[in-house]
Amino acid sequence: MGISIIADAVSNLFPEILKEKNLDIIVMNMHLTIGDKEYNCYNDELNITEFSKTYFAMMEEGYKASTTLVNSYDFTKAFKKEIEKGNKVLCFTMAKGISGTFDSASMAARDINEKAGEELVHVIDTMTAGLGEGMQAIHADKLVKEGKTFEEVVEAAENYKLFVRSDFTVDNIKFLISTGRVSRLLARFANLINIKVLLKHNNESKIAFAGSAIGRKNSIKKLAKLVIEKIDMDKEQIVYITHCASLEDSEKLKAFLVEGGIKNIETYDYDLISGAHIGPKSLAVFYIAKEGETD
Repeated sequence: MGISIIADAVSNLFPEILKEKNLDIIVMNMHLTIGDKEYNCYNDELNITEFSKTYFAMMEEGYKASTTLVNSYDFTKAFKKEIEKGNKVLCFTMAKGISGTFDSASMAARDINEKAGEELVHVIDTMTAGLGEGMQAIHADKLVKEGKTFEEVVEAAENYKLFVRSDFTVDNIKFLISTGRVSRLLARFANLINIKVLLKHNNESKIAFAGSAIGRKNSIKKLAKLVIEKIDMDKEQIVYITHCASLEDSEKLKAFLVEGGIKNIETYDYDLISGAHIGPKSLAVFYIAKEGETD
């Protein structure tokens, strides 16, 4: 049997990235609504960069963005389609602590596996979102192309996720507050004295406090400093920066990282689904951390 890799749209694996990196990864679309229009990410043909500018500008103007998870029925269809081709499936989802997508995928996988009497589908809670999830799917795709067995890829993927770290800073924490991702107490404190918070995804699949800084410029510097402290510099790796329509600030962040000795950096627009929750001008960095530095 072959192996199919599936991820949800929060993986930040836009069609152009899949093509650019020659990735054999199936990305489950998710629905996004802003204003009075709904989009299927990423089945609709969108210029991601141009759409992001409009999208995040609308959010700043007060338009509410809403998203939907992938339901178990859609996961079941996707899983069965690959199994009928003779493949087993490894599915990556965003952190279960911030979305029900993992539960939907697990429900579909459990039903299929029970009927088959063996594990045909394995679902991984990536404990993160954005390219933190995407990194894990990319790593699995590499292992599949190296000829690893399904069991070997599953074991490696479950281990690899423990070293993926996601750090980010938001320009205005109100977007995370409105969706219940962080505490209201933290939000009131941050907005009151213009403190910009640094956040991370932790090993409990939730968003956690990682630090703070006064003002935007200092938050970018501190985010870079945090990454430089935590990153495993002994491993040759790509460090990913993503931004919510804030290219200029992402370039500043990149410059700080390069100054700190990190050379292999790729910058992309932030995924539109989780971008709805963190808001305009947010910046994120995804990388492999030193052992013990992910939580």
